[in-house]
Amino acid sequence: MSKKSLILLIKIVVSGLLLSWLIYSFDWIAVRDVFLTAEPGWLLLAGVFIVISMVVSVEKWSRILRAEGINLPWFQLWKVYWIGIFFNNFLPSSIGGDGIRILLTGRNISNIAGAASSVIIERLLATVGLALTGLVVFPITDSNWHVGWLFMMLIIVAAGLLFFLMMGRIPAWAAGRGGNLSGFARGFLSHGHALRGQKKMIITVLCLSVLFQLTVVAVNYAVFRGLHIDLLSWWDLVYITPAISAIAMVPIGINGYGIREGAYVLLLDSYGVAGSVALGASLLFAALVSFCSLYGGILWLANRGMGVDRQCIS
Repeated sequence: MSKKSLILLIKIVVSGLLLSWLIYSFDWIAVRDVFLTAEPGWLLLAGVFIVISMVVSVEKWSRILRAEGINLPWFQLWKVYWIGIFFNNFLPSSIGGDGIRILLTGRNISNIAGAASSVIIERLLATVGLALTGLVVFPITDSNWHVGWLFMMLIIVAAGLLFFLMMGRIPAWAAGRGGNLSGFARGFLSHGHALRGQKKMIITVLCLSVLFQLTVVAVNYAVFRGLHIDLLSWWDLVYITPAISAIAMVPIGINGYGIREGAYVLLLDSYGVAGSVALGASLLFAALVSFCSLYGGILWLANRGMGVDRQCIS
């Protein structure tokens, strides 16, 4: 068994154990009752906020691409982003959708390196935005579970990787060598280097990343209100939602399965929310996102072999 296969197996086992703990630790009759009492109006509003979050995400990605000298139609990026979200929810990896975005965008503009650079930089700025959102509210939270250290670690790692990409320094193994891999590395870093000095764009995308996190908070707020959970204020959720996302990013499971649900239960317990209710909220949030992502599946089926129309590549 290869090292990569062993790591994947370990992640599957971890997620399986966590999900098994959730399955055997909770009263599923109570979880069912949580779903049955949900108010459709609030759930519809949650779906609206999911769509708004996608608008913000596509705008972030579009700005990064333009800064790299790649100009693409906004609506085409909208379709590709939704297809990526669909695969994010139905592939056993949180980066599966990013790979689809890179493939669909890059193969039709003959620039896989540029597409990869834009997606990864968008991800890194989104991570910084997530951590900043939670960190700002961290001092006033009433939660017994404080993950400020995790927010700080995410900022340091993401900012460090952004700095490396924007330096555009070619690794020694790639400099002066031929071949597809070294060519990709040079192209990838050259696109990152194109963003160096574009502070206004970076700050704008970072602000949009914070706005994206607030829309995710709004989705959770609507879900909790739909489930008649009134123990949490808006500001509580501004801390809890990024905290759950940060915990789910810890690479010990498959796509955060089990970890995310466990984080909901543990974090909400400190606010007096019953475990069955917290688990129900987590599952309902995931179900809403998965349901909305089916739009991306429809787009993919309707556009098999689709790509992004090339307008201009500098």
